[in-house]
Amino acid sequence: MPRPTLVDVAKIAGVSRATAARVLAGETKVDARMAAAVERAAKELGYEANSAARVLRGGRAGAIALIVAFNELDSLTGTFFTSVLKGAAKGLYAGEVQPVLLPADHEDADRIPRFLRSGAIDGAIVILQHEITHLAQALVDSPVPIAWVGRPRVALAPDAIVVDSDNYGGGRLAARALVDAGRRRLGIIAGPSDMEPARDRIRGWRDELAQLGINDSPIVHGEFTLVSGSAAMARLLKRHPDLDGVFASSDLMASGAIRVLQAAGRDVPSDVAVIGFDDVAIATTMDPTLTTVRQPLEDMGRVAAETILAVLQGRDVDRQPILDTTLVQRESA
Repeated sequence: MPRPTLVDVAKIAGVSRATAARVLAGETKVDARMAAAVERAAKELGYEANSAARVLRGGRAGAIALIVAFNELDSLTGTFFTSVLKGAAKGLYAGEVQPVLLPADHEDADRIPRFLRSGAIDGAIVILQHEITHLAQALVDSPVPIAWVGRPRVALAPDAIVVDSDNYGGGRLAARALVDAGRRRLGIIAGPSDMEPARDRIRGWRDELAQLGINDSPIVHGEFTLVSGSAAMARLLKRHPDLDGVFASSDLMASGAIRVLQAAGRDVPSDVAVIGFDDVAIATTMDPTLTTVRQPLEDMGRVAAETILAVLQGRDVDRQPILDTTLVQRESA
């Protein structure tokens, strides 16, 4: 049988389509007899089983926005973004909510906040990248809940939804692994200094080295990209040609760093050991394969989706979960 429609419900209830829609949307300013007739008709037809009807009864749009950097759409394989997006989409699918992709470029300050105010979506998941951190301030006062994957650089309310990995602990893991491998002349290619996860990785790295008796570790910054990793490694190598270990705080930057080291005649890992961060696809395809600190990226996206749905449903849930990082041993260190 064809799926029952709102028109069918209105016809059986003996009311207008508009009245039926108002009742099923949860409005209370409707004649009690009409409302009861609509409820009976909807139940008789099985209209309540329709997902669109459930959305109307909750007064919600039934959609969650996924906000990502525009440039991430150029390559959907092997990046931080890909796995988080996959996990978030799976989480929303399991919750019977439609994901809506909202790409943002580095100049996009008004369009997305305006869309969030339109009533077209119930909330948003922001997959933070350096290119869209400028949006954070505009999204802080969003009329719908926001789940951040990664902590933005702006001040958030105490009850903000933030899903992150243990970046600090991951920095400590990288430092310990290089020291355990016998390396002592160490440097770090850090991420953007205005991003909290990048700063946490630096703190973990430095704290672990200090505990191990190494207090001098040069630092250069990149943008979590392959090209910036190459440029940063070139600067680091020029200033400290005797390095024997490098922590690049993203796998893409580690890939760029290894290319520069190899071009300079340094064998990886014999001359210089390299450890990355993320454990995305490129870590297993480069030569040598990359030892890296794994973020549970897909789980982070899934947890962000589950958390925002729980908040929308009024359930009590941990709004700022931190997921464990782990070291994945491969050939580069």
